[in-house]
Order: sequence, then C-alpha cells, then structure tokens
Amino acid sequence: MTPESSDVRPAPGEDSVAHPAPSTGEERVPMVEVIEHLLANLDAATLPLEVPGVPAAREDRDRLATQVRHHLLPRLRQVAAPVIVVVGGSTGAGKSTIVNSVVEKEITTAGVLRPTTREPILVVHPKDADLLEGHPVADIAQVSPEEVVPRGMALLDAPDLDSVHAANRGLADELVELADLWVFVTTGSRYGDAVPWARLHAARERGVSLAVILNRVDPAALATVRRDLFERLESQGFGSVPFFVIADVGPHEGVLPTERIREFTQWLTVLGAKSQSRSIIARTVRGAWPALREDVQRVAVAVEDQRRHHLSLRNQVRAATTGAAEQVEADLAAGGAAVGAPTTAWLAGASSGGILSPLVAPAANMVESWRHRRAVPARRAAVASLREVSMNSARTLIAEACERAERSIRTGAAQSTSGAQLAALVSPEDAATTRTERLDVLFTEWDEVVAELCATLTFDSDDAGLDEAAKAALVEVAATGLDGAERAVARLLSDRGTAVVRRLRGDLSTWARVATEGEADVFLTALTTLGVDDGAARSLRLRASELKGYQ
Repeated sequence: MTPESSDVRPAPGEDSVAHPAPSTGEERVPMVEVIEHLLANLDAATLPLEVPGVPAAREDRDRLATQVRHHLLPRLRQVAAPVIVVVGGSTGAGKSTIVNSVVEKEITTAGVLRPTTREPILVVHPKDADLLEGHPVADIAQVSPEEVVPRGMALLDAPDLDSVHAANRGLADELVELADLWVFVTTGSRYGDAVPWARLHAARERGVSLAVILNRVDPAALATVRRDLFERLESQGFGSVPFFVIADVGPHEGVLPTERIREFTQWLTVLGAKSQSRSIIARTVRGAWPALREDVQRVAVAVEDQRRHHLSLRNQVRAATTGAAEQVEADLAAGGAAVGAPTTAWLAGASSGGILSPLVAPAANMVESWRHRRAVPARRAAVASLREVSMNSARTLIAEACERAERSIRTGAAQSTSGAQLAALVSPEDAATTRTERLDVLFTEWDEVVAELCATLTFDSDDAGLDEAAKAALVEVAATGLDGAERAVARLLSDRGTAVVRRLRGDLSTWARVATEGEADVFLTALTTLGVDDGAARSLRLRASELKGYQ
C-alpha cells in the first residue's frame, strides 16, 4: 500500500488536537485540565482489596494512567512536539534493523540476542529534539538527534512484545501506550502470533494510528504470505492500515539496502509534514476519547466494587464479635466470674471458725469476738487475696471472650480473599498485645470507679475489723457475683452497699461487652490501610461525563 493510499492523510477539520486549537506549542488546550484531574483521580483509585476481577481492573487503571500520563497529557500540553512513531512487534521481527535503516546507520542493537534490559533509542531530527524536553518518552528512552530523520516525527525502537523478560514486555507495552503511531513489524513466520494481534486491537480501540510492515519474507513465498496477511488484516478490520512489505535480503550486516526501505522512509517523510503530523496527533487524541470514557467508567465501577467490599468487611468484622460480647456480658451479670477459684477460696475462709467467718455473722460470744479481733490483720490480707483471685477470674473470663471474638473474626474473614488479606495484616501477637492493653485500661478504670463509690460507704457494723482498702476489696469481690461476699456487704454496709455492688456488676458486664467488641478495632484499623476514597468513583464518573463533551 502506497503513502497516497494510507489512512494517515489529514481529514477535513483534523488539523488540530482539540477545540479551539492552540496557536503555539506552549498554549494549553481547554480539556487539559480535565485530563490532569483524570490522572489525579486514577492515581487515587488504589483498588487495594483482593476481590473478584480486581487484577484486570488494576491492569485497566494502570494502562489508562500510563496512556494519560505518557501520551495524552504531554500531547495536549505540547502539540508542537514531533509525532511519536513506535516500531514494535515480536522477537526477531527486525525492528531494530528497520530503524537503523531509516537513519542509515546502526544506532540500536539488532538481532534476537539482546541484553535482559536495554534503554530504547528515540531518534529525532535535531531541530525537534528540544520539543521533547519534559516529555515522558525522554524519561524511558535515550534521545538521539539524527539529521536524516524527517522533521515532525520521532522514531523509537521498542522491546519485543513477547520478550521472555517481563521488564521488556512491560516497557514495550508502555511505549505502545504513548505512541501517536504504532508501526507493527512482523515476519512471514510470525505474523500469526496472538500477542501482537491482541495489542493491535487494543491500540486501535484507544485511537492509536497504525501501520504494518511484513519483514524478512522469503521471495518465493512473498505473494502467498502477503495475500494471507492482508486477508487477515481485512477480516479483523485493519484493511485501511498502511501496509509495507520488505523481502528477505538474506544474510547481511548493518542496515538494509536503500531500495528495500525506500517506500517506508518516503512514507515517514510525508507523515513528518506539519499538516500530516498534526492530523495523526488529532486522530490519535480524538480517537482515544470513546475508549477513554469507557475505560474510566470501568475503573469507576471497580472502585465502587472495592467500596462495597470494604463496607461489607467492616460490617462483617464488627458482627463477628457480637456473639462472644453478648455471652460475656450475660455471664458476668449472672455472677459467672465467681465460679471456680473465687467460690472455693470464699468457702474455705468463711466456713465456721474460718478467717472470713466474721464477715458472714457477728461473734457468738466474748471469746469468739476476742479471737476475731486478734485476727483482723490476717482477715484483711485474706480479703485482699480473695479480691485478687476474683479479679483474675473476671479478667480470664473477659480475655477468653475476646479470644473467641478474634477467632470468629478470622474464621469469617477466611471465607473470602479480601477477608484473608485483611486477617493477614493482623498477627495473633498484635491482637494479643492490643487485648492486654485494652484489659489493663478496663481494670484500671474499674478500680478508680470502685474507690470512688466505696468512699461513700460507711459500716453499719464493723466487728469484722475491715479498713477502707479491705472494704473496697470486699465490694469488688461481691460485684463479681460471689454470693457470700454480696451477703457480707449487705450485712456490713446495708442497702447502700448492695446498690453499689449492683452498679459495679452492671458496669463490669457492660465494659466486658465493649472490651470484647474491641477485638474488631485492630482489624478495622488495618482495614483503613486498604481503604478507598469515598469520592473516587464519583470523581471518575464526573471525568467521564466531561470527556463526553470533547468528542
């Protein structure tokens, strides 16, 4: 196909990138602010949760951000920059040889054996080189000024699309994204490869201008291969794409003979003309809008999906603690903390003749009263010991409820990939540490409330010899649900003491529920690191709406 029949000729009204057209390369076009905002919104669309479909959504977002950052924005900001012509294709297609042949010397490494990573070479006319300053292509390619390159364009040899090295494949994809024109180079033995065809379709969907070079074709098979490839192009909607054939010249070193590359070089020269290059730029930018809007909306849907999963995880984590929290509240309200060691210690001390028996009933005679008074120091110590046993029992009861709540959170989280992702952010050690800190705070505040309330109590009868500290300790023991201690408080501190015990038991059971629900906090804190900006999807949809006005 000759240059005259190519699809890169300017169509009426296509000599500008946007409306209105800038008068200089420095003037910003109206939609540039929209694209700048779009890029900021894409960068904010982090998509951190591992939910169904998110790998593809991240690829869409990254590709879209690359297209905007490396192509659309630079092109809109500097419309006078040369057309970026990316020469790309499969391994061994002869891309480097073609670029070298256009500039009539070896400036890029040719052949299938290349370094694992290499810096692409961007050849441009010296008078156009300054226009690429600040362009993203200059950050990933070495700019090489060459007089022989037609004005108005820059030619770049891309790494192989099917390279065995992921870094090269990624760089090749990135370069295709920033192209104004992608020249797809293939051979008689490789033109059926799936990867380049997929990239051709993707590039066309985003409005990138295309051309095809069939290179290194055996002259004996030239007619057959050319016809087959052209039919493939026609059947897949690429029939109007400029199409060049370069027959195999056999073993050779260096650049191709001039006559072999002349048609392609002449075509590039035509494209370098100002009207043609501006037409390509205009077509590429405008052609990107429909796919750009669809891609933006697709990313917005993915962000909304992330937000829904995020809220679902938050609710799931909170709900997972409910059973254990309600159970521990009920257990403490029913005196469950007194079961076991506290009850055993009380019975041992409060039985007839025991050190704590005066708390239950007054002395029966003078001898017993004298014996009880002599035992006051030991009795106070016994009450303090009983308090310690009771508080340890209460703490153990609450801690076990917290552990059940944590297990419930992890069990529920394991049912989804995003839940497992969240659970992995909170180690059992971290959960245990925050639990210990939370219970320390609970019982410190509990002691303060106990001291405050007990300061209002006075003894009706003090034949047990308790001081203020022992009195408060007895009230705490009664508040955990130890029946004997509660009866002792009623006898020694009357109705006011009983009311204080009930108040404290209610506080302890309520605080235990809150502490157990607090198992969710460390997970919810971790979930914030996987959060999505509430307005991210809305902003993306707004950008898509704004882009519609520029079609």
